[in-house]
Amino acid sequence: MDEEQMGQFKQRLLEEKERLLERIEFIDEGGLGLSLEDSVGELSTYDNHPADIASEVFERSKDFSLREDVRTKVKAVDDALNRIEEGTYGACSRCGQAIPLERLEALPYTTMCLPCKAAAEVKTGALGRRPVEEDFLAPPFGRPFNDTTGDNMYDGEDAWQDVSRYGTSSDEVDEEDRPAVEDVDGIPYEIGEDGVIYQDFNGRGR
Repeated sequence: MDEEQMGQFKQRLLEEKERLLERIEFIDEGGLGLSLEDSVGELSTYDNHPADIASEVFERSKDFSLREDVRTKVKAVDDALNRIEEGTYGACSRCGQAIPLERLEALPYTTMCLPCKAAAEVKTGALGRRPVEEDFLAPPFGRPFNDTTGDNMYDGEDAWQDVSRYGTSSDEVDEEDRPAVEDVDGIPYEIGEDGVIYQDFNGRGR
């Protein structure tokens, strides 16, 4: 990376830091600028409207999280500026190789090249991580797809096919190209001795 490119990245980082600091100031003066009692206009947070207080607490917690995220990015920008001064900017902190300019253009304060970042996420389990709550939720609210389980039931894929008929953010799909989904109400079923409902493949049930 030549001096001109280094100067351009330094300028971008300084502009990014200024933008992030303005965002912190906006959060502090906005959602966090008043106390909880003042923001809801109540004499006490223990009142007859617990739902209103809960909504305000949620919004305040979200503002704290957003501010913490921005502060983390400011720290990353400062570290990148320090690396520029030290002459190590643009080198992967893991393998030592030069980070491609395309990646620096997309994320100027990154510390690793894409392969090393992906390897680090796999090692820590961050790649493809799902909310831990899903492990404790029963279908259809837990793991929504049953392709690998062999279960023949209405799952997340069927739900997506149903709702996508009414439009998606992608290009429109012709009706004849849409996958056919069998109407659940038309599937014959029978109730087993254990009280569980099973699909009736013999046609003797409903």
